[in-house]
Amino acid sequence: MPVRASVLVLALSLAVPCAAWTSPRKEDGARSKLEALARDATPLYCGGRHGRYVALTFDDGPSSYTPRVLQLLRRARARATFFVVGSRAAGRPGLVRAESLLGAVGNHTWTHPRLASLERRDVIRQLLRTQAAVVRATGGVRPLLFRPPYGVGTPAEAAAVHALGLVDVRWSVDSLDSRPGARARAVVGNVIAGLRPGAIVLLHDIHPWTVAALPRILRAVRHRGLTPVTIPELVALDPPSHAELVPVRPSGRCTP
Repeated sequence: MPVRASVLVLALSLAVPCAAWTSPRKEDGARSKLEALARDATPLYCGGRHGRYVALTFDDGPSSYTPRVLQLLRRARARATFFVVGSRAAGRPGLVRAESLLGAVGNHTWTHPRLASLERRDVIRQLLRTQAAVVRATGGVRPLLFRPPYGVGTPAEAAAVHALGLVDVRWSVDSLDSRPGARARAVVGNVIAGLRPGAIVLLHDIHPWTVAALPRILRAVRHRGLTPVTIPELVALDPPSHAELVPVRPSGRCTP
């Protein structure tokens, strides 16, 4: 079967309803906001500033550290978003299922490549294989979110994301937990420095120091009167303004 035809067939097979995050009313609000962002092909860097919500996001898993992350989040009654690497998700479907029950699962490509090095059809395959892996692992939950590896998008990626109806999610707070020599104390400090209503925090559930930092991050979030929610919930409860959809700096930070 030609590449275009096979891509179309697979894309249509993944067009299944997404499971509810909380209540039907909240799901409908979240979905409508996400669909609007997907139609506009606008990357999301943060939520609004009128509520008291923050979104913790975890990239590159699932891994052997993910169960502990889920345990800490559950104990704190915190919800989060997990941008999974498809090849890892396929190998740990039970963890992906657990992530979907605790929060939201997003697409982070199949092998975490630098997208600029790929042909357009290979970018599409990266996304579609991951969509399929998540659908299989969760029993039908189709990801609505995508995050490009290294936070670097390309025209081919943007076109594929738009065609699949996904929302490109970036971040406003970088924990820097993937830097060489990262330590839990520094990760906590980096997150706390950027905490504010509407913040989207970048973390990775593949590092032991991130797991060690998480309890202190969750305490700081609560101490500031913020509620950890998923990206769909953040968009539904406190959507970003038009100005906040356009990053002020090349690093992608929202208006401080």
